[in-house]
Amino acid sequence: MLSENAEISLLTCSPGKELYSVFGHSAIRVNDPASEMDWVFNYGTFDFDTPNFYLKFSSGQLNYILSVNHFSRFVQSYFREERSVYEQVLNLTASEKQNLFNALVENAKPENKFYRYDFFFDNCATRIRDMIINHLDGQIHFQDTTVSDQSFRDYIHEYVNQKPWTSDGLDLLLGVRTDNIASVRQQMFLPDYMMLYFGKATISKDNTPRGLVKEMHQLLKFDNEISDIRGITPDQLFWALLIISVILFLYEIKRKKKPFMLVTRLLLCASGCIGVLFFYLWFLSLHSVTGQNFNLLWAMPTNLILAFLPLKILSQRFFRILQIVTLSLLIINVLTLFFIPQYIPTFVLPFSLILIMRFTHLVTFTTKNIKYRV
Repeated sequence: MLSENAEISLLTCSPGKELYSVFGHSAIRVNDPASEMDWVFNYGTFDFDTPNFYLKFSSGQLNYILSVNHFSRFVQSYFREERSVYEQVLNLTASEKQNLFNALVENAKPENKFYRYDFFFDNCATRIRDMIINHLDGQIHFQDTTVSDQSFRDYIHEYVNQKPWTSDGLDLLLGVRTDNIASVRQQMFLPDYMMLYFGKATISKDNTPRGLVKEMHQLLKFDNEISDIRGITPDQLFWALLIISVILFLYEIKRKKKPFMLVTRLLLCASGCIGVLFFYLWFLSLHSVTGQNFNLLWAMPTNLILAFLPLKILSQRFFRILQIVTLSLLIINVLTLFFIPQYIPTFVLPFSLILIMRFTHLVTFTTKNIKYRV
């Protein structure tokens, strides 16, 4: 049993430098001075020693764990990482605290502590949000204080817009569902936004509202400045490659040269491998937001097959038709790039144009059945 002086708090940790921590973190603190209990319930832990760890992670089958640690150890870990930590003491009644604590303890049992992680809909923040809401003695009201017409992808961009390679990589992997508008409740998949909404939320019962948060403290303070973009960006790289490809393409056409198959095969291999990844994430994985990915228009998995076939086979009717279909899809992709209901990274345009040029030259030569050494 918790004592009368026990407090339950929402802990919010600022974003870290590593990809897994770039969106911040949330946890629940239960502090009872009477029993010298000061525990942190953390839904964001996982076991690197899990068999087939990376395969399970990519397929969406990796179990996350509710772990329980002492508060001092939790804070020390964020001090070492130089990440700020905020505490919001919740304005709960004694019965609400006890019910929430009992539920957390039950959830932390070995048979209950595992859950299948979902980045948007079931993560370290949303689990806490739901646990708190479900154990309130009243109706909670969240005040919409942010821009209400932003998509999940817009909120992600806020955290990675200074990391163009990370940002474009995530945009490639996350499908059309990521462009849905995020409701107030859904925005709380991000710890910062949950802290914001909890700070302004009220609990109503019998027409008597009370604030959800009683007081707020900053436990650790670090200046996490956003660094300027350094190095070449994906846009800069692929526009430069496009210029080189145009020069190469014009040289081949003007001189009536055979296509440089090494270049073509490398591009087919790269786009094909990416396409296989998109196909896997859409049709085989359990991730909820990697499906319905329009990037498959330019990254066809079949490109991987074409990359390794000799020209004698590429000149056969079936594979010539496959090349024409792929070329048509690339053209459709370029023409509809800014009209489809999914955000596509801007570097995809120059890369698609490069592929169009290589396929155009390849189709021309295989159709004419010109014989040359590969």
